[in-house]
Amino acid sequence: MIDKKLQTVKVVLHWAWDPIGVRGIEGALDEYDRYAPAVLALLDRETGDEEVGAYLTYVETERMGLPSHKQKNEDVAALLRKLHALDQ
Repeated sequence: MIDKKLQTVKVVLHWAWDPIGVRGIEGALDEYDRYAPAVLALLDRETGDEEVGAYLTYVETERMGLPSHKQKNEDVAALLRKLHALDQ
């Protein structure tokens, strides 16, 4: 059974973060799954929105070669942190 917290991160990355624009495409539901464990680890360590956002920005710019969306990434980080707190 998949960890509920990890599944929540995967859903948020797909629906809220979505830097390449695949939101809602059934065949792309797992597109960002490889980044979810690292995001969850940051959340488990209770890192701030800036650090989680910085990781998302790193993935966006360095791994995907896309422009940075720093504020959006920090907003997604805040959402993830709030949802993570609910799963405690």
